[in-house]
Amino acid sequence: MRSWLWDKALPWCVASLADRKLGGFNERFDWSGKPVDPGFKRIRVAGRQVYVMAHAALGGVAGAREVALEGVNYLVRYGLRPDGQFVSRLNSDGSVLESSTDLYDVAFGLFAMAWWYRLTNDPYPLEIASTAISLLRTELFSPSGKGYRARARASVLHEQNPHMHLFEAAIFLTGFSGRVEFRQLADELFDLAANCLFDSVTDTLPEFFDTEWRAGDERGRISVEPGHHYEWVWLLNRYGELSGTTEAFQIAERLFTFAQRHGHDPDTGLIFDAVGVHGEIQQRDFRIWPNTEFLKAQIAMQERHGKIDGFDDEAIEANITRILKHFLSPQTNGPAKALGDGLWIDYLEGQSLTPKCDHVPASTLYHIMFGFTEYLRFQSGHTAFSGLPW
Repeated sequence: MRSWLWDKALPWCVASLADRKLGGFNERFDWSGKPVDPGFKRIRVAGRQVYVMAHAALGGVAGAREVALEGVNYLVRYGLRPDGQFVSRLNSDGSVLESSTDLYDVAFGLFAMAWWYRLTNDPYPLEIASTAISLLRTELFSPSGKGYRARARASVLHEQNPHMHLFEAAIFLTGFSGRVEFRQLADELFDLAANCLFDSVTDTLPEFFDTEWRAGDERGRISVEPGHHYEWVWLLNRYGELSGTTEAFQIAERLFTFAQRHGHDPDTGLIFDAVGVHGEIQQRDFRIWPNTEFLKAQIAMQERHGKIDGFDDEAIEANITRILKHFLSPQTNGPAKALGDGLWIDYLEGQSLTPKCDHVPASTLYHIMFGFTEYLRFQSGHTAFSGLPW
């Protein structure tokens, strides 16, 4: 794993992530690593790549700091509205394609600011974050009085996923800077998770909610993504460490147990896209990110509870082996046979284990980098908010 990340992926990222013609970061690549322009650039992807390069720079990867700061300059120049809020999407040339506020994109803009601050100790990104959060409270605060609408032109549904990433950004802003305003946002989002998102009857955290935070999508179906359970496990453990809130640890344990019991394919060990609240399979296909989030959750659980079945050393190594085998290696036949060194398969069809994608999405790198560096950080004995992966 260290060899794949250090010798293949990160050198390729330093050379290829940035769009050297038009600025910013490339959105996607073909199987060999050649950029593919979809006609837009998302702020969420730019924020993720600033994180990747900043974290790599803190780990001593040559050239990563320069790429991170180029990305930051692009994000600030093109990705902020005049009022200081993050836009959602840009055209390929950097002009604004979608200026309305999207909670998911704002979350990753904030995440990038946290890592820019950690890399440079420059207070300016914290001021950008503070302004964006203040605007968020006026633009997207839910009429329910709890949480936020997913986007300025949102439907009646609430979504857990952007709240999860906003929680993530607030935790890192707090962990790196110690500022009270960021801790207050983290506290607010934990309260939402504990009292609205988490279902204590089924030990699940569903994806969609109505205007009053009752679980269910437009059709009334309740979906649970085991990968998001594992993502919440890591976040809740980190929030518990920052705040001393024991309830966060308790919810994390229950989410982990449900996902461990119902979220894995018994044949491959890979993690299903979605299940119901009683564990029934809703989407049988496999993406890489739930498996890297499982790795993060395993690390967090072992740090807190020791080497217990499901997150002992053998279970962690087995997970890493599955990730390398199924998602980070060329396949024998088909389009992914041409997968370049340091690249990834994002999505597999559940029965055939062949790609469900026709390109390499750049956004996936954030999950791989985060999962692998968590393992390396843990093995090296660094603390969670050191920013040091090895």
